Amino acid sequence: MRTLFTSYDIKEIIKRIFNGNLDLHKINNNIAYVNPNSETIMLIDEDNGTQTQKDLAEYLNVKFYSWKNRLIEKSEHSLTDEPVLTVFDDWVQSLNFSMNESYALVELIDEEVTASQDIDSATKIGRITFLIQADKITNLDYYLAKIRNTYLGNPQDIQNSYGDIVKAYITMGTLLYDEEPSTIQLGECVVVSCNFRISYLTDALSYNDTQIEISLDGDDTYDESGEVVGETKYLTMPLTKMTWQNIFTSTPLPTAERPDLTGFVATSLSNVKTLTFYDFNKELSMKFNDLFWKCGCYRYDGTLTTVQDVNIPVYIRIKSNKHTYVFKDMVDQMQKVITNNDFNISSITLKGWGKILSSLT
Repeated sequence: MRTLFTSYDIKEIIKRIFNGNLDLHKINNNIAYVNPNSETIMLIDEDNGTQTQKDLAEYLNVKFYSWKNRLIEKSEHSLTDEPVLTVFDDWVQSLNFSMNESYALVELIDEEVTASQDIDSATKIGRITFLIQADKITNLDYYLAKIRNTYLGNPQDIQNSYGDIVKAYITMGTLLYDEEPSTIQLGECVVVSCNFRISYLTDALSYNDTQIEISLDGDDTYDESGEVVGETKYLTMPLTKMTWQNIFTSTPLPTAERPDLTGFVATSLSNVKTLTFYDFNKELSMKFNDLFWKCGCYRYDGTLTTVQDVNIPVYIRIKSNKHTYVFKDMVDQMQKVITNNDFNISSITLKGWGKILSSLT
């Protein structure tokens, strides 16, 4: 069954991102308030300079809706009890209750669906329109930027209506000021909005599911149970892209049952790996840079270079699906693209080590 996400479902996802379980905590104080995206902020009273600490999400106090909503009167009285005073008291109570509340309308404005019956994938595009007090707008802008950085490129597990877990990427846009501040029943408020995109794919693996480690200093030492002895030599760094090819060399042969048909027999296997990354100021990147610039240079740190061994070993360790795989490769090609007014892009192509076939050391 394909995943169904209604406007209400999307609203609930956005609400949990902003508020955590704040609504449940307000209903029942015995339920601990949990919101990993929020933080404690310091509020300063402009009149007396009093400082108080408050949770950021609680301070913003945003109520999320998936439809046009109107303010509802909050009343504890009945019109039969002194109608004139009761109406006035209820009006004051309703106004005071609502003065600290902010509102957000979550709308779906477009959807991109994969045209397939067995690939459950789609992209939901929507907009959040905030009606918020003007003195809170700076805090909302900061909170939205923090949420955007938290979820950017970080796949999330979301349960669909059938109980299945889908992998989703959530991207929040920047805050846009739609209207000038105006004074309404909630005080001086401003209308702002931001777009969002939720892309999901059921049962999909992502960059985060495969751990890639690289060593230019040889392999680790392992005990009998396969655990690393001492400090590891492997390092990790962010990769923009990795292409891994297993290339089989095959020989055509006529099949025994059908000599008129040609079959193939694999005779060897080669691995080709291409890693692409930015010139990050990290230990592994700096080692690659030193290796790259040292190749073919005339002098190295003021000293004349001699004949260099062009067989450069690189160890790759992959951790995936609870298994660990170690590969010993040689550098086949290194490339660095340096463009004015842009970041440096490096790539390295590796092939299987073949200098000493009888040993991996």
